[in-house]
Amino acid sequence: MHTINPDLINDLAERRAAIFIGAGVSAGVTTLAGTRIKVWGQFLLDASESLTDPKLKKQTKDLIKQQDYLMACEMISRGLGTAAWEKLLEEEYHQRGTPSELQKLIINLNQRLIITTNFDLYLEAAWEEANKNATHHLKTVKTITEKAFQAFRDSQSYLFKIHGSIDDIPSMIFTKKDYSDKAYGNWAYSKFMETVLLTHTVLFIGFSLGDPAIAQIIENYAHNMPNARPHYIFLAGNQSDKFIEINKDLRKIYIMPYDKRNNHQELTEIFKQISADVDVRRREISIKAIKQNTPEEKSAEIV
Repeated sequence: MHTINPDLINDLAERRAAIFIGAGVSAGVTTLAGTRIKVWGQFLLDASESLTDPKLKKQTKDLIKQQDYLMACEMISRGLGTAAWEKLLEEEYHQRGTPSELQKLIINLNQRLIITTNFDLYLEAAWEEANKNATHHLKTVKTITEKAFQAFRDSQSYLFKIHGSIDDIPSMIFTKKDYSDKAYGNWAYSKFMETVLLTHTVLFIGFSLGDPAIAQIIENYAHNMPNARPHYIFLAGNQSDKFIEINKDLRKIYIMPYDKRNNHQELTEIFKQISADVDVRRREISIKAIKQNTPEEKSAEIV
């Protein structure tokens, strides 16, 4: 049984959290073909096999081993050409699949803002399955522009695909050039994420903080807002006390480690617990609100 910070449970109960979902969550999806969607490194490694230039192929594989995925992606996309590259993307990431139990649990937390770097369509499918009686579709934003800031002024539910979506390939942030043009070179991208960090408690799931653009935004935020409330991240495996301390100090992020065995099953169990805790807290909030609005309570306040 994990102990989850009561402040996080309260923020989730009051819908004051934003859930940030990384590739690790999509990795748990089973496609209709019975396979698992490829994680980024494996996809690039397989894609590099399509390169015909031996020197380019070797250099690309070396970059993948070094986990320099942006440069490797840039080299593969240029080496294959636009048409062949986009075909590979669609063949892998446009596959239909059954949403995982973890995805359903995340969606059922009913937070207003969900943010993801994933460009597959599994979160949309999970939302549709969890909201079969909804009168409107989830509002999905595939490119971060000044219009994204409307989310901080209305009450709608949003899915922000900050790295684009496979059903809109021009929106995708994939290669080194994409990062330069659409992340680092896009003022709205950084300002949007800064605003999310400032106004919501962010819960990172399936995300390693290895994305250079996001990591830099988080570190800048922590430096500029040293007294702001912290954010939270679930990370698999054993994390050293020093690593946890550094993230708390330099990023204002509390790490919640879990066991990655059995395809990260423990994370699903943790979210079952979180879901139950949030339901209890929401009932407590509702009961308190009802009591505060009863005539007896109002009369007692007057006396």
